Amino acid sequence: MTAAGDSPGAGSGPGAVVDLDALKRERAVEYNPFLAVNLPDNLDRMAGLRAVSPMTYSTVGGSSFWVATGYDEVVSVLRNNNKGFVSYPNNPFGAPTDGTQAANKKLIPIDIDGPEHRAYRKLLEPVFAPKEMQALEPQIRKLANDLIDNWIEDGAVDFVPGFAFPFSATTVIVLMGWPLEDADMMNGWVRTLQHGVKGGDQEETVKAMVAAGQAMRDYMSGMIAERKTRPADDFTTMLMNIELDGRKLTDDELLDMFLLLMLAGLDTVQSVLAQVFQYLGEHQDQWDEMFAEPETLDLAVEEFLRWTAPAPPTRNVTAEYMMVGDVPVPAGERVHCVIGAANRDPKYYQNPDDVDFHRQAKPHLAFGLGPHRCIGLHLARLEVKIAFQELRARMPRFSLDQSHEPVGHLGFAWGVEDVFLNFPPGQRQAKQAG
Repeated sequence: MTAAGDSPGAGSGPGAVVDLDALKRERAVEYNPFLAVNLPDNLDRMAGLRAVSPMTYSTVGGSSFWVATGYDEVVSVLRNNNKGFVSYPNNPFGAPTDGTQAANKKLIPIDIDGPEHRAYRKLLEPVFAPKEMQALEPQIRKLANDLIDNWIEDGAVDFVPGFAFPFSATTVIVLMGWPLEDADMMNGWVRTLQHGVKGGDQEETVKAMVAAGQAMRDYMSGMIAERKTRPADDFTTMLMNIELDGRKLTDDELLDMFLLLMLAGLDTVQSVLAQVFQYLGEHQDQWDEMFAEPETLDLAVEEFLRWTAPAPPTRNVTAEYMMVGDVPVPAGERVHCVIGAANRDPKYYQNPDDVDFHRQAKPHLAFGLGPHRCIGLHLARLEVKIAFQELRARMPRFSLDQSHEPVGHLGFAWGVEDVFLNFPPGQRQAKQAG
């Protein structure tokens, strides 16, 4: 074997001498990345695998892929996009299964690399710049308080459908300028695309993903058609008017971008908030600590992003082989990067399972790394911070309802459902204002 290059993660000598088949047998595990699981249990399992080796090999459902659980291993993969790794397909099972991609069609911009990816990213970066996101703050705060008004008098809430999902979903819908009453419908599509069918086999999951993906694509095509005749002051019209190499984006390019915004925007922030409020429901001292000093809140946002880390990307080898840790991963094979495990690597984070707002700074990987680092990270940080602030103002005390058992899931974004909270009832803002 020849070297894939001199970038970190590439190698020359070891690939020629390692017995890869023997290594696969030695590191064999059964890891299904789409299961409903208890997230702490799954992270414990990942820690156990990492302690033996940060690179293991899974064969599940007729598919096989490497599972990277160490910080260094994940970094070496993500930094080497365009240098031996590519993003497509961003799925540990390999083949497209989300219903939005025809065979061999890459979703823009998340599945493309190199100069083409840089061109699209250059178009989008100004749209998602910090200044643009800060301009949304008043609308996001109003959305948060409108949602809280729906249940603040009850003294109890099922937190995911009551706040975490509609908060993140409505933020994206407002950003795009789409009807707010469509949020529940989109919720169903996104959950199917991201998590498959609960308890279903791979065939059922693929079928459901295809149907959900087509329904979502049809909906967004309708929005594009409407804006062509009735432009508005929103991101839909803005993206329709930007130009790439002197031309406007095609409908297919716009659909890819809209789909990415919906999937990433609806699910990621929801996932972070759900996991955090499950935790804080049993750790009210840290809920207080977050607001004890002005600077602590920003530290808390970053620590919780590290601690939850919902999105695990998959990368594909195109070089003859790429060294990931001590494994020469050959061309055509995939590495599933478990960011949730990498962000708890004890090599870099002391007591990594603890939530510590004042831990020694080490860049976390919650938004990825390298060319495909999340372009919406400024919006995500803003959403999480505003959620903390508005919920603190309206719900200063709460506890996890022990009569309900939260249910976790893996998938393209990890998360948790059935987070029921109890709290002293408060007043709707409308009454307070009146």
